[in-house]
Formats: sequence, structure tokens, C-alpha cells
Amino acid sequence: MYAKNRYDSEGNLTRKGTSYKGDIWRYLATWGFRTLNDLDGAGYAPPSHDDLADLFERRMRERATTYDTYYSNRGHGISFGDIETMADAAAASVLRDWSPNWIRKTREWGATGGRKSRPSEPAYSDADLDALAALHGQTKAQQSIALDVSQSTIDRMRKALRDRG
Repeated sequence: MYAKNRYDSEGNLTRKGTSYKGDIWRYLATWGFRTLNDLDGAGYAPPSHDDLADLFERRMRERATTYDTYYSNRGHGISFGDIETMADAAAASVLRDWSPNWIRKTREWGATGGRKSRPSEPAYSDADLDALAALHGQTKAQQSIALDVSQSTIDRMRKALRDRG
């Protein structure tokens, strides 16, 4: 692990740890999907498992930080022994999970980011608005702590109170 999990004072996870091997796996999967899409778009059949695993292995040997376990027990990066195993597993995963419309699906997932509509019903009730009215004179932060809601919800509740009269 080169980035460990981080927790806040209440013990909630604020940053998920990452590992070098995990980063390599994500890179190989994305690169493999793109390669298969390019081959499919050009009218070629997908490569065999052995061909894709060989391609992944060569790519890791060229670009990844490696170390030899014969000379060192530990090191930053991936050991030479793990390269072949990871290339084989990543090739099997990519060939199993890839579909010709992978890029279209990825673009659709990216296009919906931030565009999902909010629920039509507010997250607060009239009783919550009355409770907020009783906290008049306190700061937004104090009100959000007292009502156990976010400060942006307090903003929406204040606007609803103004609209209500």
C-alpha cells in the first residue's frame, strides 16, 4: 500500500487506500478494453487469451516499476514473478467483461455525472421547518448540527421558510 486508508475523528473513511498493483490492474483493464474496441472498430476479431496476456506482460515490463525478488525481498512496484500472473488474470478478465459497446456505456456513465435530478419531495418536513424557525438567530453551522442535516439543506430550509411567509 502506498496510500493508506484515512479516517476522520469519528472513524468514518474519508480516503480509500490505493495500492500499486491495484493501479496497474485498473490501467490494464482500461487499456485492454480500449484495445479491444479499436480492434473491433477496425473489423478485427478479439485476440486470443495468450496474445492479450503477452501484450499485457510486455506493457508492464516496459512501464511498471519492478524489482527482482532474487536480489531484494521488498521493493516499491511489482515483482517480476507477479507480472506474468497479473497479466494472465487481467487478460482473462478483460476478455470476459468486454463488450463492443463498452465505450458507449462509459460515455453514458460519464454524461450522467451531476445531471441526475433531485427528488421532487424535499428531505425535510413542516415540523423540521418549525424546528428551524425556533433556532432563529443561530448560525447556519449551529442549525445544521442541531437538526442533524447539511448546511446546504439548511439553506434550502431557510428559503422554504421565507417562501412560506
